[in-house]
Amino acid sequence: MKDASVTARLDGGILADCFSKIRDNFYNVIDENVHKRVYYGTYPVEYAEPEFTGKYLDICARYYETEGDARALQKAMTVVDGIEENIRENGHICSYAPGNDLEWFGIWNHTFTLYGLSRVYEATGDKRVLALAERAADFLVNLFMGENAPDILDAINQGSQHISCLHAMCRMYLITRKRSYLDFIEFVLDRCEKSDMNLLSFDNILALRSKKGIEMLVVYLAVLTYGLMAERPEAVAAARRYWQGIRDTQIRNTGNGTVVEFWTENGNAHRFMPTEQKPNETCVAVGWSELSLSLFFAEPRAEYLDELERTVFNHMAGSISNDGRDFAYYQGNYGKKIFRKAEGLYQCCRYRGYTLFSYLPSFLFYDDGATLIPALYGASSYEKDGLSVKEITDYPVSGKITLKIENRRAPMALLLRVPAWCQKYTLTQNGAPLSLTPTEGFLTLALAEGESEYTLTLDTSPRCERVQIDGEDYLSFHAGPLLLALDTHFGGSLDSTLRADVTLKPAASPSALVRFLAEDVSLVDFSSAGRADPEHDTYTVYVKERKN
Repeated sequence: MKDASVTARLDGGILADCFSKIRDNFYNVIDENVHKRVYYGTYPVEYAEPEFTGKYLDICARYYETEGDARALQKAMTVVDGIEENIRENGHICSYAPGNDLEWFGIWNHTFTLYGLSRVYEATGDKRVLALAERAADFLVNLFMGENAPDILDAINQGSQHISCLHAMCRMYLITRKRSYLDFIEFVLDRCEKSDMNLLSFDNILALRSKKGIEMLVVYLAVLTYGLMAERPEAVAAARRYWQGIRDTQIRNTGNGTVVEFWTENGNAHRFMPTEQKPNETCVAVGWSELSLSLFFAEPRAEYLDELERTVFNHMAGSISNDGRDFAYYQGNYGKKIFRKAEGLYQCCRYRGYTLFSYLPSFLFYDDGATLIPALYGASSYEKDGLSVKEITDYPVSGKITLKIENRRAPMALLLRVPAWCQKYTLTQNGAPLSLTPTEGFLTLALAEGESEYTLTLDTSPRCERVQIDGEDYLSFHAGPLLLALDTHFGGSLDSTLRADVTLKPAASPSALVRFLAEDVSLVDFSSAGRADPEHDTYTVYVKERKN
């Protein structure tokens, strides 16, 4: 059943390129039978493939909802057949030997498979899929709330692995409204509140028992969902407080965080982090984007979009391989980029990356009937209920954004975000200049009935920031939302130096989204750095400052 509420499309630029690559690989490269087979047989406890198959089901559901393509439905149902043939009598979807159900990823795998089933049901209304999902959800209720139940916090990754099931159980409650599922969610939250995993009342993200990146982001997506659906403002506030703690202490200029997948003290301090240190896990970048988006659609604040923009245009665009078949597992800010998985390593970041980009059209615009917000700037079109928008731009290459709008509704508000990085901008309405000051990051305009055209031009001129690393001065360069990097593919070396007042001259390049000449080196956008010849190219986001 096609989701008529998703009526946006990408018309060009880096976002459209990423979306197209992911879509092409989904339909033409990835074999659904590989995913079907993950549920047959038993595997060692390190086996995590059912998690990625659950994400794959979510992607199938998204394409079927938005495009009505029977191929997406067929792929989903092939995997559902594999689940139906292998789900255990007690409802557990597990690929471990009996007795190992609670080890390592046993509940985590179950959680994401359940979430995938719930999404396929939402997209299709298929009662067989719902029955499988309910069996899987009931398993969790019976396991952790039954007689002689194990402690749900007795799990790997500092106790966060099992409580991630809140994510799927919130979805199941929204679908079925079964009271037992809401009781389970509140039971788990209460158990956590009585421990050092106090998800609702914590005051410091690093005081929580688990500092695992993606697991805790998944948990807080669930906390937010619960707060909204159960009308519990303290849960919504907790999700927002967790988001603020991550933003303020962990997210780096690349738009991501973690080291070896964990939040750390002084996590966003400037430092050189080559890929071998395992920084900036792509799964974390996706989870961070999802939490930012979910908070934005619950409470439309510009700060959430500022973070989404930084992550999508830097880390996410920088981690996708040239052919779109894979994502870098980790993303260093220095050295080389590695876009392929190590031999035999599971494909977690591939499917989280695929999920984010397959959902792109659904978060380009915010429209609640009374307010329109272009959420993520990029060449795109939108049409719904008498409102038509054509966004013409090559953003983030430049900062000129033109919106051609036909409004056949009653008058409404148009909010245009001025990103936090932007110091100068201009705005015109039907060619006439307007002088407006942002309020909490937005320019607010009255969108009358009829046709109108707005052009917002953000100053994306390169800017330089001086930072200290180990007591020495380095320079960090940006252009608009893009972090820039010195890339040896274009000349120079990682030891090159620049003055803080260096003039950056724009230069064209087929190998980079943007490129600036700076004396004898080139600075390119982080997403392009190390990409032209990954086996040999090196890059750095910090350039040592030359004092004379």
